[in-house]
Amino acid sequence: MIKQITVTDLQRNAAKIIADLENRPVVVSRRGRRVAVMIDAKTFAQIERDLKEIERKRVIEIVQTGLADYRAGRVLSQAEVVRRVRKRLTRR
Repeated sequence: MIKQITVTDLQRNAAKIIADLENRPVVVSRRGRRVAVMIDAKTFAQIERDLKEIERKRVIEIVQTGLADYRAGRVLSQAEVVRRVRKRLTRR
């Protein structure tokens, strides 16, 4: 379960709260509103790695889709793309 604390609690017990981050994230609130979430550095590094992997897979998916469209002949000339963009811009 996520621990919730106030900014005042964080100011008074920073060392203890930071030490406890290995066990669970901490949500910090001010005036009853959530203003921050604290996690340990190891978890943050894992999240960064996971996001990079998701991004890498998405780029590969986009490129593969583009190549499949190219192979299937679903392509437009640059002139046609420019014409379509200009047409859309003039509709605004």
